[in-house]
Amino acid sequence: MDYAKRPWIFGSGFRNKKKEIKKKEIERNQPLHHSDSKPVLPKTSPSRKIQLRPLLIAITIIIFLLLGTRYWWREMRWRYIIIHHTASDVGNLAFYRKQHKARWGDLAYHILIENGSLDTARGQIEYSQRWHKRQYNASTKKTYLNYFGIAVALVGNFENHPVPTIQAQTLVKLLLRLSDKYNIPPSRIIGHGEVQNTKCPGKYIQISELRELIAKKRKKTPH
Repeated sequence: MDYAKRPWIFGSGFRNKKKEIKKKEIERNQPLHHSDSKPVLPKTSPSRKIQLRPLLIAITIIIFLLLGTRYWWREMRWRYIIIHHTASDVGNLAFYRKQHKARWGDLAYHILIENGSLDTARGQIEYSQRWHKRQYNASTKKTYLNYFGIAVALVGNFENHPVPTIQAQTLVKLLLRLSDKYNIPPSRIIGHGEVQNTKCPGKYIQISELRELIAKKRKKTPH
């Protein structure tokens, strides 16, 4: 039987199927045109955007709190000023720092007022690393005074002789400036011997008179 002369046996569906297969083979062998294709971007969920906002706000608040706490600890925690003498007439910051380092890691005081020995000028002020870093002092046995007090020492032994005039004037100016800047009342300017059994800062430094003098000067100075 000649099937070629009888197309009705296979029907039109067979011919159409062959055409579809051939078309798919041609499409498969054609190169892709990247210029015609558009990248599909992932859709951002609106709920995710909403959730990120409170997280960013919380992080910002935490940063501000940390910075504020650090600033307060460095600049606003000071409540006392403690007066000392070195009990030695020869010395400067480097000299006493070397003496104190083995026991306290650094100079025990924040601020030193020189008497003119060891290449210093009388009345010269030297600031220790403790003060630059706003660290606690190591000048008393009272922990709260060490953490919340500014330790000021004068070079000299003022149990044996009076404080030189220039050194005394520098002390008054320094106390006035510190009490104004950190809002420390004169009643909280104290001598080492008032909080501990010691003769420091010496009988020639009358702390009660010093407090009265600072109080009078603060009244006269506009804030």
